[in-house]
Amino acid sequence: MNRKLWYDREAAIWEDALPIGNGRIGAMVYSGIFSDKIQINEDSLWSGYPGKEKRLHSMEKIEEIRSRVKARDYITATEKASESMFGLSSDGYVPYGSLYIDLVTENKNVTDYRRELDLEEGIERCSYKVNDILIKKESFVSLKDDVLVIHVSCAAPRSFHIYQANSLEHRMYSEDNCMICEGRCPSALITDKGKQVIYDERESIHFCSAVKVMSDMIPWMGGNALWLEKTQEFTLIFSIATSFNGYQKMPVSEGREYQNRCREILKAASMYSYEELRQRNYEEYNKYFSRVQLKIDGENYDELTTDKRIQQVAEGTTDNGLITLLFDYSRYLTICSSMEGTQPSNLQGIWIYRIMPPWNSNYTMNINTQMNYWATETCNLPECHMPLFAMLKDFKEKGNVFGLSGWCSWHNSDLWRHNHEATKGCFWGYWPMGGAWAVRHIWEHYLHTRDVEFLKEYYPVMTSAAAFYNDWMYRNEEGKLTTCPSTSPENQFIYGGEACSICEGSAMDMEILYDLYDKVIKTGKVLGENVNQYEEVLEQLDTVKIGSDGRILEWGKEFREREPGHRHISHLYGIFPSDIWAGKEYDDAVRKTLEERLNNGGGHTGWSNAWIANVYARLGDGENVMKHIRNMFKRSIYSNMFDAHPPFQIDGNFGIASAICEALMQSHTGEIKLIPALPKEWESGEVNGFVTRTGKIVNFRWNHGIATYIEE
Repeated sequence: MNRKLWYDREAAIWEDALPIGNGRIGAMVYSGIFSDKIQINEDSLWSGYPGKEKRLHSMEKIEEIRSRVKARDYITATEKASESMFGLSSDGYVPYGSLYIDLVTENKNVTDYRRELDLEEGIERCSYKVNDILIKKESFVSLKDDVLVIHVSCAAPRSFHIYQANSLEHRMYSEDNCMICEGRCPSALITDKGKQVIYDERESIHFCSAVKVMSDMIPWMGGNALWLEKTQEFTLIFSIATSFNGYQKMPVSEGREYQNRCREILKAASMYSYEELRQRNYEEYNKYFSRVQLKIDGENYDELTTDKRIQQVAEGTTDNGLITLLFDYSRYLTICSSMEGTQPSNLQGIWIYRIMPPWNSNYTMNINTQMNYWATETCNLPECHMPLFAMLKDFKEKGNVFGLSGWCSWHNSDLWRHNHEATKGCFWGYWPMGGAWAVRHIWEHYLHTRDVEFLKEYYPVMTSAAAFYNDWMYRNEEGKLTTCPSTSPENQFIYGGEACSICEGSAMDMEILYDLYDKVIKTGKVLGENVNQYEEVLEQLDTVKIGSDGRILEWGKEFREREPGHRHISHLYGIFPSDIWAGKEYDDAVRKTLEERLNNGGGHTGWSNAWIANVYARLGDGENVMKHIRNMFKRSIYSNMFDAHPPFQIDGNFGIASAICEALMQSHTGEIKLIPALPKEWESGEVNGFVTRTGKIVNFRWNHGIATYIEE
């Protein structure tokens, strides 16, 4: 089967370009004919510095808001929360800049153009003829040698102009046949009062990059450019290092040495030929990508360009080969954007081009960051999960802004582990539940790997999260433990004719807390710890309510939704990604809730569509799983198969891969179920390498609705 995205034209816009990466360095390759652009990112290039949001919140303000909620004065409660409970915006992920390779020629006769992203080899390729002279390019970011590598070969000698354009404050110079760039990130990105990029005297992350050309021809160099005259083959190696030294350390005065490190990385990589660099990367990449194979039999139009296949499926054509390509693409993006020792995958993975990207390209933790890792364990990529766990450790160290026990994280975070509300506007910025949600990923990792040592290491992260909510919760009129102020992420209800956000014990809050204590208890029992205190809390938690119309009550009461088709389905957390409703009588309520959302226009963003597909998989509804996979091709995917929120967000890529996994295999109840939500279009196929929540690797095939295990 052909595991390649391919096109017969060069990329015209960023959303046409093809992504490469190794978890730390990312690049978007345009494969231009006469002017090729490679836009570059590095995972620690962020604005800001540690310690911006140091003020503590007054619990007196919290009690005042609680008193208004108890009095059913939701309007005033919302007003007071918006006035007093807000923080600074998170800092932003920023792009490095771009590398350009221009072909010097007067002849514009181009034929036989093709570019592709080979998912099996982890490499981008391009080939074309200019005046019948074949030119080939290959690009990858090495997992082994930690550099960006670009190789160009020509059937006859040609001349090239190579130069850089940097997005950040910088200076460029030549040194030892290398292009060197030194610069710094902004100290601040201002988004709430007109967009501003601020460079001032405050500390910010510094960086150094180096570009070296390997060729039989000696290049002429000057500043940010070099020229190669009449060459048939050359290799460009790009390295970069930054002064980032941890979320808590000032990036200059306490920063990591970066200038020599950049040069050392480049020097080490330059010891190998291009063929050796390519082989070393392939061997490292293949260790991860080859672990899983999915084949869905039936229609496969891989002779068509990928953009044409997307359009064709959007119009109603069945193309099972494109489904498997999308699935494999998600695994590729996981490897490229999140590897052990790097930062977690953010809203855009590691790929952005704007100096002020959408939503600062931060860690949005009311769905998006978590969704990035939904398929990671099933697809046997546990190493790629580790950056998320490292971030949770950082949150534990940082604590909380209320002066209470333990830690929490909010709606947004960043490189500096921002643990405050986002900004003024509590309907979306006030939500201290992001970390508690992410904690369930610790348990997921253990279930799939059965790594008890890992569980021992991260159990304190889990119990510290529980310690915060022990202090944070209070008893409602029924004597049950609940949360207040509480919100349902980014949504509002109508009360007294006005839009309100603040309530007591939203459904999602209570589902997340039940999940948190349930997983702390289960982890503690595995480790032989005393869990009595957590069992007592679990028994006292308020329950999720079902309304008179049979739907889950999003805010715990029968409030009218301000936006009945809202993109978030937060109150369905209990069925997916959680397992707390497994085997319980919530399926009918979930279905009714979901149907009402969809009837009012819900599921209109890429990630929302993906979440809905996962819920339908848990309900055993393969036809609706397929409907929402098809919806992705209709309205939520770019030509390069990046998910479209819109704009680009990577979460939908990972979320839809999870839905494919859940349609083919489920194990959240402890029982392995094969093809539990199989779409009729997927009549037969085969899976090799899925990992269950029982810690087993399974291989199976299915035909006409019957699945059988494949013995190794």
